[in-house]
Amino acid sequence: MTITQVRYVCEIAKSGSMTKAANRFFISQPALSEQMKALEAELGCTLFRRTARGTELTEAGERFCREAEPVVRIWENFEHSCTVLKEMPWGTARIGFGLRARSNGLFEPIVGFVDSYPDVSFSMITDMHENFPDAVASGRLDVAIERVYDSQLSGLVDRVALFPLLWEPQCILMSRTDPLCREAGLPILVLDGKTAVCGPVDSGDDWEMKQLCAQDGVRLSRVLRADDINAVMALVQRGKGYALGPVSFAEYFGVAAVPLEPKMEVALYLLCRKEERNSALIRRLQKHLKEDLLQHPAAN
Repeated sequence: MTITQVRYVCEIAKSGSMTKAANRFFISQPALSEQMKALEAELGCTLFRRTARGTELTEAGERFCREAEPVVRIWENFEHSCTVLKEMPWGTARIGFGLRARSNGLFEPIVGFVDSYPDVSFSMITDMHENFPDAVASGRLDVAIERVYDSQLSGLVDRVALFPLLWEPQCILMSRTDPLCREAGLPILVLDGKTAVCGPVDSGDDWEMKQLCAQDGVRLSRVLRADDINAVMALVQRGKGYALGPVSFAEYFGVAAVPLEPKMEVALYLLCRKEERNSALIRRLQKHLKEDLLQHPAAN
């Protein structure tokens, strides 16, 4: 006797039909009949009889079901518990997120997610020198929340899954005392002859600044560089030059942000390895962050 056979008996009794019970378990009616014959042979009694109204329990069948139904309920609860255990992200998880996640108010939701799983050992990596997309692709991180530059995409598409969390305007960042900060929008051409502030050579923002300037023939007078985003923004705040960044950087760093014209929007992504894109950790973190973004649109 198997638990599957026991469940078959209870379902036949409930539906009053071999055919309906077979459909419920996605098996053929002849296959179900064979299972019942085998069970009755093992028990040495008849559990069902056919009538004009369908299939009915015999006296032995009624007694069998009374004893079996609590067992079936316990088994179904056990199966559900096993499913939950299977989907729990047990073990360890390494999450990387940059300042775009923090400037969009996602730090607290990330901490809230971590608190929801006390049995998981989380490592949160915020090192600005880390290339988060590459770290995910190579397995150094399990998940990251970051912008992906076009220059990075070609090396990621085969290895990394990207889930957009939000989109925001890309802006020219400047001091709040700069006369240009009162404009509703600015083309990259306004930087001709001016000083740009970027990260290190070949960093994402350096690449983007070079690309946009090259497209419109903009010649910068010079470029100031810093290997820390806080230092980059400190230079911008003091009026030492102009940077590119999302609108959420304005309040976070105390600078002015004027949207680029023509309009350019950049995404903040949740990234993971492609083989992990349907894992419980990724699905639950994505749902958790999106729910927070919907509940607090002004903060994000």
